[in-house]
Amino acid sequence: MLDKTPLRVEVATPAPGTVRISLTGDLAFDTAAKLSGLVFEPGYHRLDLDLAGISFIDSSGLAALVRLHQQAESEGAALRLVAVSPHLRRLLKVTALDQLFRLP
Repeated sequence: MLDKTPLRVEVATPAPGTVRISLTGDLAFDTAAKLSGLVFEPGYHRLDLDLAGISFIDSSGLAALVRLHQQAESEGAALRLVAVSPHLRRLLKVTALDQLFRLP
């Protein structure tokens, strides 16, 4: 059986109107709900999602990223993925999610 790394979610407000979420660990079926449950103060216009600490992601984790993107859009904010590993970047490209998240 594979060892799992618990998902740690840290939320910060580094500048007015900007929310930064840093994820560490596995973003998978049993941890993805942590993202769905996040609530942000009204008035933010940018949501930065730092994925540098993600060690594993499955389809539930990808779906959670899509839901977070939709949530940000519905609130008039832009979601930006930062610190995307080469492995995750390839996964996003294979699933065409690089177009949704507008990865360079």
